[in-house]
Amino acid sequence: MNRIHETQWVLTYQCGLNAASEYCSLGSHAQNEANLEQKIQAIEIFEKIGVSNIKLLGGNPTDLPEIDEIIVALNESTISFVVTDNAMNGPKILAIAKKIVFKKNSGFFFSLDFLDENLTNSIGGCSVVKTKAAIKLIPKLVDLVPLLGVNTVVHAKNLDELPKILAWITKLGGYMNLCPLIWGKWDKFLYRTADREFALRPEHRPKVEQIMAILLEMKRHGYHLACSEKYIVSLAKVCCRDDCFGWNCGHLSNCPLLRVNSDLSLMICSDLQGNQVKNFKLDDLLDPAKYATFQQTWLNDNDRLYCASRHGCYWSNVWRAADNFEEGGSFVK
Repeated sequence: MNRIHETQWVLTYQCGLNAASEYCSLGSHAQNEANLEQKIQAIEIFEKIGVSNIKLLGGNPTDLPEIDEIIVALNESTISFVVTDNAMNGPKILAIAKKIVFKKNSGFFFSLDFLDENLTNSIGGCSVVKTKAAIKLIPKLVDLVPLLGVNTVVHAKNLDELPKILAWITKLGGYMNLCPLIWGKWDKFLYRTADREFALRPEHRPKVEQIMAILLEMKRHGYHLACSEKYIVSLAKVCCRDDCFGWNCGHLSNCPLLRVNSDLSLMICSDLQGNQVKNFKLDDLLDPAKYATFQQTWLNDNDRLYCASRHGCYWSNVWRAADNFEEGGSFVK
């Protein structure tokens, strides 16, 4: 049995940017979120089952009133962690960073898709306001947090921005993570419909290959790109397609991550709870037999197999987790 070292934990679906419902609306949305006591117990379970890296996700994790206590508990654990959020909660994030001394290899990653303020085309998810907030907030955190980074969505309209972002965040001591959207011929995913305006198509491949070559050379010269070389080289091939979906998890022979929902049930990925996987809770993994059963269930789950046979991954988080799994489980390469 291969132990899984990376966890993507949805702390909450609360989202201060969604004025209509105050929650992100997703097919995988958990209805009953864990309380603070349960979250602290979850951290203890993560330690016991050998998790070494956790990405805290949302919604907006920093919207939670108990986020301080969660960060303190992770600080006291053996687990490295990043809070993945947008920078709209700037004052609260600054207050957290000033009050809590983050341990080595832990900190914040923020959404940032461009540096040119004239580039206001948003891929969605409030990209423009999140990006502008991150540009202002990150320099204020440089001396307060050991690990800072940006998650940059790669699409047809921001390719020239990618080397600029990498140079900018490296100068500040932080890291850049590439998050390409993976498209296919139907522009239709299990839960989402793609926007052709932003899609990376075969006609974009020469440009993407050019930009990836620049980024690869920058990485080799010490710039802080938090992706493996194999991932960078594969990006144009995987994402610039029109005949079929370039990547999905159908070929995987191992479950590369623990995706934990906000009620501490387990998930396939950000879009899929999983018809069989949803029956597992985090504390089931304390039993070695159930842990092994979960891994096999993740591979054989009907929803995952159906999705992999007909759809591509809209988000690249499982691809990144699979790459991390092969590379040894580290966030930063």
